[in-house]
Amino acid sequence: MDLQAVRFLCCCCWLLLSGLPHTQGVDCKPGCHPVNGFCEVSSECRCQPGWQGPLCDQCIPFPGCVHGTCAKPWQCMCEEGWIGSLCDTDVHPCASKPCTNNSATCIETGNGGYICLCAPGYTGKSCHVKKGPCIVNGSPCQNGGTCVDNDGFAPHASCLCLPGFTGHFCEIDLDDCEPNPCEHGGTCVDVGRGFRCRCPTGFRGTLCGSRSVACLSSPCENGGICRERPGRGFKCICKPHFLGVTCAVPSRNTSVSLAAPHQQKHHRPLKAHHSPVHMQEREILTIKETIENRHPLLSKSQGICFIVLSLLTCLIVLGTTGIIFFSKFEMWLANARYSQLVRKERDCFLKTRDGENLPVNIIFPEKM
Repeated sequence: MDLQAVRFLCCCCWLLLSGLPHTQGVDCKPGCHPVNGFCEVSSECRCQPGWQGPLCDQCIPFPGCVHGTCAKPWQCMCEEGWIGSLCDTDVHPCASKPCTNNSATCIETGNGGYICLCAPGYTGKSCHVKKGPCIVNGSPCQNGGTCVDNDGFAPHASCLCLPGFTGHFCEIDLDDCEPNPCEHGGTCVDVGRGFRCRCPTGFRGTLCGSRSVACLSSPCENGGICRERPGRGFKCICKPHFLGVTCAVPSRNTSVSLAAPHQQKHHRPLKAHHSPVHMQEREILTIKETIENRHPLLSKSQGICFIVLSLLTCLIVLGTTGIIFFSKFEMWLANARYSQLVRKERDCFLKTRDGENLPVNIIFPEKM
C-alpha cells in the first residue's frame, strides 16, 4: 500500500470519529477542543484519533516524518531545505560541508545527493579514507589475510592472518596438530586449514571425545578391531584367516594350516595303536575343508512377502475372470428367455387367425 492510500484511510477514520458528539450532560475540561476532543466524565479531555495535546488541539504528523509538520492529522509538510515523503532528504547537502580532508569542492547532484572531489591521497564518498599502502599497492596478504595500514597512515602494510596461518604475509601454514587436540590417544592429521583425528578403538567424534556405543561391548572376536560406523553400527576389521561380521568364522586356509602341524608332528613312523588317531584327524580335516558359508537365496521375511503377493495376484486374476464369466452368462440367459417369449407370441398369433396365410415379420433385436 502506497503513502497516499495510507493517508486517505487515516483521514477517513478521523472524519468518522470526529463526528461523534460529546457525551450529553458531561462538562469536559475547560479549553478542550469541541471537535477534536471529547469526555466521558467531567473535567476530562480525550482526543480523537489523529490529535494530541492536553486540549487535543495538536495534530499528529505521519509516522516517520523527520523534518516536517502537519495542519491536519497524518500530514508531513516539509520544512525549508528538506524534501521527500518523510522530509528526510536535504535539498542542499553541500551546505553542511560533508567533504573532509581539505576537499573544498562539493557538487550537488539533485534529490539530496552530492559528489566530493577529493584531494590527492584521499578517497571515499566524503574523502574520509586516506590512500595508504593497502590501497595504493594492493593487499599483499595470502590465505585470506586482511591488509592493515592504520587507516592509510602507516608507512608499510601489515597482515592480520586467519587462524592456522602466520608470517608477514600469512604465507606460513601452522601445524594444527601441535599441540595434539585429539583426545584418548587419537592421531592428529593436519589437513589444510584444519585437522582430522583418527580415533582409537572404542572412541569417535571430531576430537575422539565420545565413547563408541557399538564397540563398547567388544563384539569382534579372534583379535578383530572394531570400528564405529556412524548411523550404521560397527565394522570388524578381521585378522588374517578369519571371516564374518564379528570375525568368528575361520577361513578355509585356516583349517588347512591348523591341521598341518599335526601332520608334521606325526611324520615319523607310528605304531599300530596310533592309526585310529590318524583316521580321526583326517576326518576332521575333511569336514573343515567342506564347510562353506552358504547364504539362502531369500530370507524368511522375503519368502513370506513373496507368498503373500502371489496369493493376492491369484485372487485378483480369479475375481476378474469370475466377473467376466458372470456378465457373459447373464447376457446369454436373457437372450434365450427373450427368444422363447417371441416364439410363443408368434404361435399364439397364428392360431387366432385360423390358419390364414398372412405374412408375419418378427424383428429380433441384434444384441441385448
